[in-house]
Amino acid sequence: MRVFSIYILMLTAFSFAQESWNTNVLDYSFNKNARKMIFREPITFTPFELKTGFFHYGGNDYLRDFSILPNALGAHPVLLDSTHSSYEGLFSKNDRRGVFVEVDFLKTNLLLNFIPQNIFDIQFGLGYRISQMLSHPKLPENLTYENPDENWQQYKFFPKIHDFNFNTTIQWQITQLLIPYAYHSIGYSRLSLYKTEADRKYLYGNAISETFAIGIKKIINYNEINKYNLYYGLEMKSLRTTTINIEDPKQFSPIVGFDMRGINLNLTFGVIFGGKRTIGDKAFEMMLENNYEDAILAFENYIENYPNHGKINKAKKMLEFCNREQPYKQYKIAMNHLDNQKIDQAVILLDNAYSEADDDLKLEIDLTKQGLAKQLALDLEKNFDSMTISECEKKINYLSDLSPSSKDDVRSMKAELFFRKATLLHESNFLIDALKYYEIALVQDRNLSKLIDKRIDVLVENILEKSTEYQNEDELLLALESLKVVSSLDKDLLYKLSPIIITIEQKIDQIENQKTQQIMQDIIRKNKSKNGYENKDLFIGMPKDKVIDYIRMPDNIDFIKSSLDSYEIWIYADFNKKLFFKNNKLHHVQSIKE
Repeated sequence: MRVFSIYILMLTAFSFAQESWNTNVLDYSFNKNARKMIFREPITFTPFELKTGFFHYGGNDYLRDFSILPNALGAHPVLLDSTHSSYEGLFSKNDRRGVFVEVDFLKTNLLLNFIPQNIFDIQFGLGYRISQMLSHPKLPENLTYENPDENWQQYKFFPKIHDFNFNTTIQWQITQLLIPYAYHSIGYSRLSLYKTEADRKYLYGNAISETFAIGIKKIINYNEINKYNLYYGLEMKSLRTTTINIEDPKQFSPIVGFDMRGINLNLTFGVIFGGKRTIGDKAFEMMLENNYEDAILAFENYIENYPNHGKINKAKKMLEFCNREQPYKQYKIAMNHLDNQKIDQAVILLDNAYSEADDDLKLEIDLTKQGLAKQLALDLEKNFDSMTISECEKKINYLSDLSPSSKDDVRSMKAELFFRKATLLHESNFLIDALKYYEIALVQDRNLSKLIDKRIDVLVENILEKSTEYQNEDELLLALESLKVVSSLDKDLLYKLSPIIITIEQKIDQIENQKTQQIMQDIIRKNKSKNGYENKDLFIGMPKDKVIDYIRMPDNIDFIKSSLDSYEIWIYADFNKKLFFKNNKLHHVQSIKE
């Protein structure tokens, strides 16, 4: 079948009508690469996060000239009493460096229970940080101490800070592996500013600490099967520690406060639960590739398993889009199949598309089917005689499926096809099969009755001739079947053929009885040689107890029950025979092999 120009026109019009989630190539590229985590699981829990790094610090003007490394130092972090105007110390960059170790724990996405969303992961947790300076310079000699008896020279300036904080982390997972975030913490600090070589501390204080940070985390072992993932990262943090009070029981220090500002550069390591792609992300990828059939199943799976997810409404909209576009895709594939002469596959796809299509597409499918049906009808009419029977039957079935309105034409074509098939069988001497197809052809088209009646008259004569041949060859069963078929066709012959049918049936019964009697005699002879029983007649209708007296109990007994009769079967393995009993009397004898 040639490619139909009407299909090409329809396909061209259709290609402009079908929608796509991607409006252009750039849109597709963005969706494909930048929106891989649109339906991801939120990060729900971080059991712990370790941080360690280097920091440097200064006074209240330190963060004005932002730098990761120390710059020229400005204001002093030490606050003095009214008797001192300056603190001549800590003017070296090396004296304002430190290291710290921090651990955050039990960070939980509490807001997720109230605001289900997966754009930002907001976690609240607790933390502890210990900070210690790398250098411990001597105290300035120009300071005046109120208690001159105290040996203050033995102390050095060596701040050590313990922070206990409440922290908040706002994360945005842009890919499977990278998680940028912002961080804030505020809490209570306990510090000491002085320390001796013997590790004796002095000048304790209480303070408030606050930090702001930005950083990025890198997933180490991303695995969608595991419940958790490990990560490491890098973080830059600004910090401030401001004392509430300073404890100077010996009253020799002029330091009354400590206001430290600093910058941290941290390495991080931790564990997170969540933050993984879901079946919804896979469904989104399938939808971008116009694989609507698989996308529909995946979106349904996502909606069922994540009913409270923040993107559940978006998933439902995408599912509606896929359901709307799936018939269009099936229609387009069907048109391609038609262009490639794959009519059977095209018809299946057109039917599938029609069941879910909107009104516009249903109209398009109806027009396509009508066009194809007309072309098939013309093709059948033109090439019917040159086609094989199987080809004709196949195309007639297509025509029947495509165009219910051509029902009469289809019936006529089927009648002609079955008549042709019956003729071939008739000519090949398959008379009974030919009769069946003549009858089917007549049911399809009553206009063929005169022609078929003539054919059947010839067929009856052929069957009668065949029946005579069967009788001459002692094929009584075949002869009987042939005569019964003829009798059913011609009521006038029924009266003439009935005596012949009865005679043949009697001959068949007689032969069967002779075979049965012969079999029973063989059983008696064999049984006599084994058991010494007298030779007595075994006949149809003999009771079961008499059979036992004549032979013996059987080796095995079976039962056959049907809606009409029930039989008890005695099996004699040695004789290779079965005895059938009906109503407790012998009814039939048969070899086991039969």
